[in-house]
Amino acid sequence: MTTSNINPNNIDGTYPVAGQDNDSQGFRTNFANIRTNFDKTKAEIEDLQAKVIVKSALTGISLDNDMAGTILSGAQMKDTRESLVSIGTDGGDKELSHRTAHNHTISTNASVSLSFAGFPAAGTVGRIRFEIQVNDVTHTLTLPASVTKGTGSISGLTSSNNTITFGATGTYHFEFWTDDGGTTVHIEDKTRNNANAVSKTPTGVGAVGDRAGDLAFDATYIYVCTGTYDGSTVIWKKSALSAI
Repeated sequence: MTTSNINPNNIDGTYPVAGQDNDSQGFRTNFANIRTNFDKTKAEIEDLQAKVIVKSALTGISLDNDMAGTILSGAQMKDTRESLVSIGTDGGDKELSHRTAHNHTISTNASVSLSFAGFPAAGTVGRIRFEIQVNDVTHTLTLPASVTKGTGSISGLTSSNNTITFGATGTYHFEFWTDDGGTTVHIEDKTRNNANAVSKTPTGVGAVGDRAGDLAFDATYIYVCTGTYDGSTVIWKKSALSAI
């Protein structure tokens, strides 16, 4: 820990001596040392004002607790919270900034196309959680081209355009994380299982969003999709529930 440059020991507290003549040099020396210590005090206080973390703004100074990536270690955290950006009911191009918040929500009135900003530098991990309330099954979610990891486990994702089609309305949660500054981003679906199981009978020709391993069912059969939809035909195999 750095020690203070203020030196209280260079002030002669016994000077001047009462009841006798005192050399004026002693006064000048004490005053000079006091002035030096005031200068050092001012510099150290201003250094603290610029660098310390405070609970509220100091008088005359705007609050800025940006630690700029400084390591905080050995801390026990309690009752912490994360920032949330609520986009509201909207659609179109939406940028999710890691600097602004780690959590973002939207309720769709159209399809949504995501982009990311503000991820931390490579060698550290940045995460963004995204909640989307899908109000119409025609509303899709298009991911940035940087989302290349974990995509094989995302139900309804068409790899050719990185677009997710939803089989039902509802709320879906996704988490995106990167350790290379956002060059490549990993996606995790926090709402659904890896296999997309829906209560419907699939059509023989398939549909956009169908992929190998998807499941569908009705009261009589369970169906398994054998290939990702290619724009023309996908084969679904069925098995009678009584046979399982």
